[in-house]
Amino acid sequence: MDDNKHISISPPGVVKLAYRNAGTEERSVGHAFPDLTRYQDRFYLAFRIAPSHFPSKASRIHISHTDNKGNWQFEHSITSSLDIRDPQFLQFKGTLYLFYMSHRLQLFNHEPAQIYYIKRSEQGWSDPVPLPFQQSGFWNVKAKNGTVYMSLYTRNGEGNKQLKRHFALVASKDLRTWQPVYNSNLTRERLRSYQTSESSFDFDAQGNIFGTIRSLIYPNLNFSIDPDSPADWHMRVDRFKCDGPKLFEHNGKHYLIARRSAFYRLRDEPFRFFNKWRNIINVLRYSLSRKRTALYQFDPKTLHIEHIQDLPSHGDTGYSAIAPIDANNYLLIYYSSPLQKGQDHSWLRGQIAGKTRLYQSIISFAK
Repeated sequence: MDDNKHISISPPGVVKLAYRNAGTEERSVGHAFPDLTRYQDRFYLAFRIAPSHFPSKASRIHISHTDNKGNWQFEHSITSSLDIRDPQFLQFKGTLYLFYMSHRLQLFNHEPAQIYYIKRSEQGWSDPVPLPFQQSGFWNVKAKNGTVYMSLYTRNGEGNKQLKRHFALVASKDLRTWQPVYNSNLTRERLRSYQTSESSFDFDAQGNIFGTIRSLIYPNLNFSIDPDSPADWHMRVDRFKCDGPKLFEHNGKHYLIARRSAFYRLRDEPFRFFNKWRNIINVLRYSLSRKRTALYQFDPKTLHIEHIQDLPSHGDTGYSAIAPIDANNYLLIYYSSPLQKGQDHSWLRGQIAGKTRLYQSIISFAK
């Protein structure tokens, strides 16, 4: 895009991690699903380590920090008897939190079990606190004007009825009591088998909430909601399939870091007949295609996504973390199968091989 020639991205370098014990096996397993925040003049990084992308009771979440964006110092580790993944930082009322979730140990069926958060204090990180959501996973959590908002993908329905996975947005003022802001049953019914997953959101100057929702095998759903009038929502089916999306804002414009797939001709797929067969074909095509971590621009007025640039990446790649360094520069951390010359693995091969690594770049906007 000509309008984005002022954006530059530095070549990636491997994130230099410190571990609890020198020589530990943690150095040889996969590192993925990072999140990043800047809190009290430190950058905090959380990420999952596990033998592969798939659910594993050997998975752990590590938290590290750095003062200078260089070597990361180990700070805390989270373990569980289930698979754990998708850490997300939240700064709320001057305190740093980390949210994450557990998954059931089913190889090809990533069903969430429970959402938790831990809280940082001068004494260290607290024990996990479970949230009151069942059959639900989360992806994005942000605070605005004393309220915490969280995007869920859930099977919950009225009267404990189990539904197809759909999007929901909930809010809380104390992290204990949560109220629904928006539940997308209407969206789900309009698109029939359009089951949703991760969703990233942000706020415009008028206080509207906008964002993008990943479908499991179809293009993204881009949405806009007035939280004071949630029934008056807007939606657009996008041609892009952006997995693990992360929205951020710079100088009034909104950008998106997400996994890009060479998997197009999707615009009308959700409306076709023979959905089960179509879903199987889409899953195969999607799993065997190449992936890239990519930067996009997001227009909250038109609900349109525009691709800007791919980052060096391949195989199992995508989920990213970003935090400001100063007014025009951002620290970006993402994961990828090892960046070795000549290698360009499919997503499925990268998932099975594991050994993904964290890479960091600087995104710079011209003054």
